[in-house]
Amino acid sequence: MIYVDLALRGGAIALLLLLATLLWQVPISRDGRLSITAVAITKSAFLVLTPAMPTDFHPVVLANLQLLASLSPAAITWAILTIFLDGPGQRWPWILSGLATSAALYAHMAIDSSIVVCLPMSVLLFGALFGLSLWSSRDDLVECRCRARPGFAAAIAGLGMFLTLGQFTGFLPPNSMTLALAQATGVLSVALAFAIWLLRPDVSLWPGETKPQLPPAATPQDEAADPALIARVQTAMSGGIWREESLTIGGLASKLAVPEHRLRRAINQGLGHRNFSSFINRARIAAAQDVLTDPAQMGTTILEIAYDVGFASVGPFNRAFRAETGYSPTEYRKMVQSGAIADSEKTSLIAIKMH
Repeated sequence: MIYVDLALRGGAIALLLLLATLLWQVPISRDGRLSITAVAITKSAFLVLTPAMPTDFHPVVLANLQLLASLSPAAITWAILTIFLDGPGQRWPWILSGLATSAALYAHMAIDSSIVVCLPMSVLLFGALFGLSLWSSRDDLVECRCRARPGFAAAIAGLGMFLTLGQFTGFLPPNSMTLALAQATGVLSVALAFAIWLLRPDVSLWPGETKPQLPPAATPQDEAADPALIARVQTAMSGGIWREESLTIGGLASKLAVPEHRLRRAINQGLGHRNFSSFINRARIAAAQDVLTDPAQMGTTILEIAYDVGFASVGPFNRAFRAETGYSPTEYRKMVQSGAIADSEKTSLIAIKMH
C-alpha cells in the first residue's frame, strides 16, 4: 500500500504542476494564473510531507516544505475567490481567514498538540468556502461557470472539509495509511477533474473524421444570446427596473416572462456582464452620481439617495459606490463641490453600461 500511496502522490503532484504550467499559456487573468499556481505548489509540498512511509528531510528542506504546505488553505481560498467572485467585493475577511488557518496549520506542523486549534479552523474555513461557492451562484451570469459550481465546490472545499473532519472525528486517524491514501486519492481526483474542466479538447482542431456533433440548437448552453431579449433588458433598465429593492436575476426573469438561463445569457453574452449585482449596481450608482452632482439636490442626504436608487441600507450603497467610482458618496459629493472632479467624470454611466 505504501507504493500505491507514493504512486498516487506522484501522479497528483505531476498533474498539479502540469496544470499550473498550462494555465500560463492561456489568456486568463493574472490572479487566476497565480492563484492556481499557488494551489499547485502548496498542495504538492503538502503531499511530499505527508506520505504513509517515514521521511527524512534536511532541516532546511523540511522547514521550507512545511512553510509551503501550510499556505495551502490560503491558496485555496485565493483560488476560489478569484474563480467565483467578480469585482472587488468584501474579499479581505476571506483572505484573513485563509491566512489564519494557514498559520494554525504551520503551528500544527511544529507542535502536534496545536491540532485542536488547526482542525476546527480548517473545517470552518472549508465549510464557509463551500457555502460561498454555492451562494454566489445567484448572481453568476457565466453559464459554464454557474453549472460547474456544485461540483467544483464539492471537489475543492468539500475535499478539505472531508479530510479535516475525518481527522477531527477520528475517522481518519493522523499519520495513518487510511489518511495518507485519502489525501493522495482526493487531490489526484480533484486535479484531474479540474484539468478536464479547463482543458477540454476542441475536436475541430484534429484532422480526420470526428463523431457528429449536436447542432447549436440542440445544446442550450451553447445558444447565442437573443437580440430581442437583449433589447427588452435594455428597455427595462432604461425604465428604471433597477430601482426595485432586492431585485434578483430570478425576479427580473419573471417580470420579463423568460427562462432564467436565457436572461443570464443575454446579460452575459449580449451586454458583457459577468455578475448580476454588479450589472444592477452600475445603473444605481450612475443615478446616484447624477443626484450627487446636481446643485439643486445638494440637500438630499446620502441615505435618501441610497433608498431612492434601490439599496436597502446605506452600508451596501457605500461599498458599491466606492467599488464603482473609487470614492464614498460623501467624498464624491465634496470633490464635485470643490471642482476636484472634472465634468467628464460626472457623466452618467447608464448610457455607457447599457449599450
